[in-house]
Amino acid sequence: MDAEKTKALQEEFGLSYHINYAAFAQETVGFKDKRVLEVGGSLPARLVLEELEAAQWTALEELDYWTETLSTGYVLGTPPVENNEKILFAQAEPHLLNKPYNIFYGHIEDLPEAMESQFDLIFSIAAFEHIARLPLALEKMKLALAPGGKLFSMFAPIWSSYNGHHLPEIVDAAGEHWSFGNSPVPPWGHLLFRPIELYDLLCSKMDQETAKEIVYFVYNSPHINRFFLDDYIEMVERSGFVIQQAQPIFEVAVPEQVKTQLQARYPGRKNFGHSGILFVLEKKQ
Repeated sequence: MDAEKTKALQEEFGLSYHINYAAFAQETVGFKDKRVLEVGGSLPARLVLEELEAAQWTALEELDYWTETLSTGYVLGTPPVENNEKILFAQAEPHLLNKPYNIFYGHIEDLPEAMESQFDLIFSIAAFEHIARLPLALEKMKLALAPGGKLFSMFAPIWSSYNGHHLPEIVDAAGEHWSFGNSPVPPWGHLLFRPIELYDLLCSKMDQETAKEIVYFVYNSPHINRFFLDDYIEMVERSGFVIQQAQPIFEVAVPEQVKTQLQARYPGRKNFGHSGILFVLEKKQ
């Protein structure tokens, strides 16, 4: 998929990094003629069935995440376009996989027995940093795959990175829009400040009520899991998957003073410079 094709697909579907990640997955693990389970997203049917040439595509959306992040009244990311037939994943039945394209709602942790060993590939982008019960989720993903099936996951930013707080868009009393792309939280600030310290800093930039909301989203909201890079690696190592790739990605240089502070505050933590991780895992034959 060349740059021109990528841009055309981004414009057609109103997507951004999704197309780039899908193109990379196409090169890495391939979609052609495979039964795919997408965890934490729902790429459009035409894209996955015609452009990526998947045999069947089942998308799984977590509405709890969207309820939380859209509560400010502003859109962060690409919310699912809900269909009229809203089927919970836990209630999914095998005959539904006869349809070329499905969207289910719920959590991968609620994998029904009917969905076990049904998929050749699990595709998940920008989602693992939002899954709180990740060890259980990995266990269920392994169950969902047929023997020899693969899991492709590429996600960022993670909590241990400079912008891992995932702040949704929020407007303060003066009308200033704060968001992930215009964050009042300094790089690595969510790791270096205690909540009350961050609150005091934010109050120098905005009203107290907005500062309180931002502190909530950074430290307490369930929309992110707050795992460090080392946590993800260890959880995957213990998952029982065969690891084909476990690669930190999107590196940003950490200033020496910041690195010293982070290592003192989080003994044993090693990597604060990578924003994301790429996993390519395989279920044993």
